Amino acid sequence: MTNDRATTAGTLSRPDRNDFLRRYEKFFFLTTVLASALPGFAPLKLVAIVALWCYLMVGDSFTIAAALWFVSVLLNLLLGAQVGAVFQGVPQNYVFDHFLRLIVFFIALGIGSYTANRCSISQKRLDQLIFVIAIGLMIFKLLIAGAVLTGIPQSRVQAMFGFDTPTEGIGFGLQRLQFPSDVIAPFLIACYVGGKKKVKDGILLLCVATVVFLSFSRFLFAFYLLCTFLRALWIKKADFITVLNIVVSVACVIVFFESILSRFASVDTAASDQVRVDQIHYLKVAIKSFPLLGTGLGSEAHDYLRNEKTPYLYEAQWYATTMQMGFIGVFWYVLNLLLAVYVPLRKNYIAFTVVFLVWVVSGFTNPYLTGLGSAFGLTILLLRCNSAQPQPKPAATIA
Repeated sequence: MTNDRATTAGTLSRPDRNDFLRRYEKFFFLTTVLASALPGFAPLKLVAIVALWCYLMVGDSFTIAAALWFVSVLLNLLLGAQVGAVFQGVPQNYVFDHFLRLIVFFIALGIGSYTANRCSISQKRLDQLIFVIAIGLMIFKLLIAGAVLTGIPQSRVQAMFGFDTPTEGIGFGLQRLQFPSDVIAPFLIACYVGGKKKVKDGILLLCVATVVFLSFSRFLFAFYLLCTFLRALWIKKADFITVLNIVVSVACVIVFFESILSRFASVDTAASDQVRVDQIHYLKVAIKSFPLLGTGLGSEAHDYLRNEKTPYLYEAQWYATTMQMGFIGVFWYVLNLLLAVYVPLRKNYIAFTVVFLVWVVSGFTNPYLTGLGSAFGLTILLLRCNSAQPQPKPAATIA
């Protein structure tokens, strides 16, 4: 990789660059909160992310390595789009929608790589960002839950915000509310240090726990507990948040024991698991038919349609990605992903890798693996891993 002297634009003077980075940090914080805490509103998020990307491209120099990485991402996705639209006859609107989802995901990762490498964000500031995101996640989730409890149809609420969520009772009149952005919640608990004010720490824990519980996702339950354990190892003690987390978890299990038990072992759960088994079967058939270049972006397993609005998204997302991009395309895709997150990483490699691998596993159960919640969750993890690094030397960045 190249260093910061090898750029595709002129470098700013040190005072100008510092001013730019201060403005950029504020813009980054606002965009992260908007993209992570607010469910739905995809067009608004798209505008904010592209605006932030353009701002850093115009305002600062960027490395040749960064330019090459973005070209690699673009070519990888364009190849998948070409295969789908030209060779497989996939409807162009599905090809475009899928391409747009993926390119925005990688742009968000590029922003995260740039921020982790070039911005000196203190742990205090990172804790503030995490706290605001957690509050936002809980507020919107409680507002939607309250609207449903007052009699407003959940379908109407979903149409208003522009998202879909599983519909399922979880006890005491509550409905399951799982959003694509919920995947960021375990990242928040893993990366939050706190310790200054117990009231603030308690609010943070209750917000994240509420978001994870209302999602009623088995994967998020496990991911959340793992990140709680990792956080305790990271700060090398069982602090107030750790103890409160144990108390809250035990209380939820006691109060909602029957609902939680049925989520892990019931007829409905078995039926849900069978859906994934069926998906994998049909996706494997398609992979065998088109192993090298796949069936193209936007495509579906012809014998198994999961969703008419987004037929290219499956719970078994890694199988679906392999079907759509082929082994050549998916290898290229994973390489671009690894470059985005590991090039700017300077320390805490083991901790990062553990959380990253668990996130990767979510791609076997979660159709929104490449959602903005994942992109900004990985960004926050990068910032946490790179924190407390005393004046590091400039390194290559994917931005």
